[in-house]
Amino acid sequence: MTTAKPEPMINDKRVSSRQRIFIGVTKAGSDMFGVLFAGALLGFYVDILHMDPTNYGAVLIIFAVWNAVNDPIFGYMSDKKRMDKRGKRAFFIRWSIPFYFVGFIMFWLAFPGWSQVWLFAYLLIALFIFDTGLTIAGLNLSAIQTDQTSSTNERTRIMLISMLISMLPVGLASVLPNLVLTSTSLSNIDMSLIFIAVGIVALVLMIYGSIKLKEKSLEGEDSQPLPIFAAVKETFKSKSFIFFVIFSFMMNAVTLNLVAVIPLYYKYVFQLNQISILIITLVTGIFYIPLLFVFEKLQKRYGLRKSFFLAIFLMILGFIGLYFAQSVVFMAICYGVCLWMSTLWWLLVNPMVGDIADEDELKTHSRREGMFFGINALVTKPASSLIIFIFTFMLEFFGYNSELTVQPAQAIFGLRLGVGILPIGFLVLGFLALLFYPLHGDKLNQIKTNLSILHKKRDRKN
Repeated sequence: MTTAKPEPMINDKRVSSRQRIFIGVTKAGSDMFGVLFAGALLGFYVDILHMDPTNYGAVLIIFAVWNAVNDPIFGYMSDKKRMDKRGKRAFFIRWSIPFYFVGFIMFWLAFPGWSQVWLFAYLLIALFIFDTGLTIAGLNLSAIQTDQTSSTNERTRIMLISMLISMLPVGLASVLPNLVLTSTSLSNIDMSLIFIAVGIVALVLMIYGSIKLKEKSLEGEDSQPLPIFAAVKETFKSKSFIFFVIFSFMMNAVTLNLVAVIPLYYKYVFQLNQISILIITLVTGIFYIPLLFVFEKLQKRYGLRKSFFLAIFLMILGFIGLYFAQSVVFMAICYGVCLWMSTLWWLLVNPMVGDIADEDELKTHSRREGMFFGINALVTKPASSLIIFIFTFMLEFFGYNSELTVQPAQAIFGLRLGVGILPIGFLVLGFLALLFYPLHGDKLNQIKTNLSILHKKRDRKN
């Protein structure tokens, strides 16, 4: 494996330590909402409220239509807003918080006695409200991390600091679904109160962090946003973005599916209690901090593309292990590998979009992170809906029954297929897309050099 050439150092010191911290605090609150949504919603509605798995999957498919409308619109609005004393991306992050919180609280106010029709309608409405906040906050938090500097290495460092700050609150939030949803002593009301309490903590973090954000932008004073149809057209004309978004679709599906389905896997395949789940979580979490720094070094030395190739290879081995695992120790190792490679994905995905936005700026002379993140979300959010729909269909097909405390052998086989084999198909498709992704090596370094020249000319002009 050859070593990637060092990138030109562009605007590396534009991001202060305080800015990194406040981005991290805001992201911690947002990610707490996100991991509870991804990790607890399926188990709560299917296993606790006894919603039909096929109905749950259908809700997510219908919900994907709303994503198709709001993501590019909110992304364009973010790009179009000019920087002022309220900020650019930070302004929208603050506005997202009420939608985020109200939709999140609604999730946990449903009850087991509701009919399938009421559960279907209520969950759909809550998802629409929640996703409005999720979309606005998510794409603007991502954009604010890439629009501060043109250096891939510095963008990776911003993400690393954000993830370190998020580690404790998000780690606790990610543990909760496994502990709460597998409990035999907690009522559905107890579970709801626990999730709501954690949501309040997430709310406080988002409010505090977003108020303190004092952002800068690579955007020039004379920069003019493209009209919306031209912006969409230019986005889909980018070869780099097309192959990235296919790869992103597959990786999002795999990483989010892992979080969503593992509680059922723990509960029925291995029949783990809360103590065992907590031990697995703590042991796998020990490696989180050192691995972040390892992944940062890996990116600096080999670049984003080769780092992702390694992640895909190791994830495939991990998922194969989850399918065949018979011992808890071997299962925990395989789960850890998949989880750690998911961390590499979340660390490096935003810097990858930043590289695409840099290439695009040379063509359009406009910073369009919002549109790129918006279109990416348009495509990738249905990924989680699709893979969960397939998973719930498999559960139904193999005879899963949420009323049973012990599932039949056929249902256990279906769970193993859904957890261990289904994601591999997505990973193979992601690998093929990454093969054709062009921003690496000499081409990427040339883009960074040309962008530096463009910014210096603009600064002298101003």
